[in-house]
Amino acid sequence: MINVIYEWRFVIVLVLAVVLFALMEWQKFKAIVHGIMLQAKSMAKDLVLKSGQAQEDWVVIQAYKYLPKWITIFISNAVMHKIVHYLYHKAKDYLDDGKINNSIK
Repeated sequence: MINVIYEWRFVIVLVLAVVLFALMEWQKFKAIVHGIMLQAKSMAKDLVLKSGQAQEDWVVIQAYKYLPKWITIFISNAVMHKIVHYLYHKAKDYLDDGKINNSIK
């Protein structure tokens, strides 16, 4: 068993590095999208964006601008809407009581 791990050590290190990089980039992307959502809410107050759907569409368009081009090939518009919707509900849940505990339905 140890010989197998030793032979595959470079592959294992490479996979761990890719996973770590993906997690760090996900955190960075979440922070960017939350900022964009705040801008959308501000624009809704100013009556620039009139509906919740218009806000979500605007956030999706803006979020695509912050993704690397090679990732946008794999993420469709529908998937990006689901990601934005998920992040919106997690932020709303956190703002409810300071915890992410699915208290918002």
